[in-house]
Amino acid sequence: MSKLGVQNPITAGQLMGAYNASSVSDTDWHTLTSDEFYDTVTGTQITDGLQVAFIGVASSSTSTVSYIKLRAAAGAGDSTSNTAGVIPVLGTYNADVQALSNGTSVTSIAYKKAAAGDSFVIYAGFNK
Repeated sequence: MSKLGVQNPITAGQLMGAYNASSVSDTDWHTLTSDEFYDTVTGTQITDGLQVAFIGVASSSTSTVSYIKLRAAAGAGDSTSNTAGVIPVLGTYNADVQALSNGTSVTSIAYKKAAAGDSFVIYAGFNK
């Protein structure tokens, strides 16, 4: 932070990729890390272990809740309660992860679709 109390801009990531989970035919929790994504500029697989800078989600379900969380899933049956630290999603959601106080520690995310047949896409930016 500068002496004027203004923070330098936080990037949405040096690399960007998308993950189409529409073909995943269950409603279990699934964990993703950067190597499940492919760089939209070069088409190459992104290196594993990078920090998540940005996350966006688009779900075809706007009446039944899907979920994401900014950490790995502990298992398929993880809680979705308000006290579990999960983010409910109806339709779309996005967040600048690196702007969070602990955002630089996020190297994996998890998602849970509302219904097995839903279209579900995750957009992510990563920092090296």
